[in-house]
Amino acid sequence: MSDTGRPEPQRLAKRLAAQLPCSRGDAERYIAGGWVRVDGKVVEEPMERVHDDQVVSLDPKAKLESLASVTLIWHKPAGHVLPEAPLLPDDIAARWFTPELRFAGDRSGVRPLKAHRYKLLAVAPLGELASGLMVFTQNPGVARKMTDDATQLEHEWLAEVAADPALEDDARRDEVLRSLGKPAFFDGWAVPTARASWQSEFRLRLAIKGNRPGQVPHLCERAGLQLTGLRRLRLGRIALAGLPVGQWRYLMPYERF
Repeated sequence: MSDTGRPEPQRLAKRLAAQLPCSRGDAERYIAGGWVRVDGKVVEEPMERVHDDQVVSLDPKAKLESLASVTLIWHKPAGHVLPEAPLLPDDIAARWFTPELRFAGDRSGVRPLKAHRYKLLAVAPLGELASGLMVFTQNPGVARKMTDDATQLEHEWLAEVAADPALEDDARRDEVLRSLGKPAFFDGWAVPTARASWQSEFRLRLAIKGNRPGQVPHLCERAGLQLTGLRRLRLGRIALAGLPVGQWRYLMPYERF
């Protein structure tokens, strides 16, 4: 009993388990699955405290199932600084992956849950100035794939370069493509050659296997180009495909990197 004479609140999981009735573990799964409301509002934290006079209800469509791990595709804005640790802090994930920022064209059918923003591992991260496709996953299989096959996974980039009168000459533009296609050593490693093509006067599209941080800027500098912008368009078989800057979506069940 509290000082006000009102009974002390109890954990939502305990209250739901007694109300249904069911085991405490099942109650926690219902809550984490987004199936439980308190006074009409969805609550996804089993540790949430509720008073006896609050109404706790279970969605009639509730399914008692373990939460599946998810993988998120995000269009990183340029200038966003990523944490140094590969595991994304929960508070940052809560800001970046809100329901409001979910891509309207997401066809996965997945109900967004707070649990999907926990323990997200950033794979193939981008530097601060780069933008484009990034992947965050809870799935150990996806993380292992991205690590074990990192050197064979192709990254497609759109590189913006500074205006240069020399690039108006076709011979110079061809020279740039030959330079980008030559074998390179970077950071003590031999890196795969790039397949490159001009998309416009000062814009190049490059496809390179592997993603050593700084690799693309190094190749552009070696070719005598000043890089002004860099965006990843594709990672393996997964592409941005119209995903707006700053928005995210779930990886579809049939999609593979």
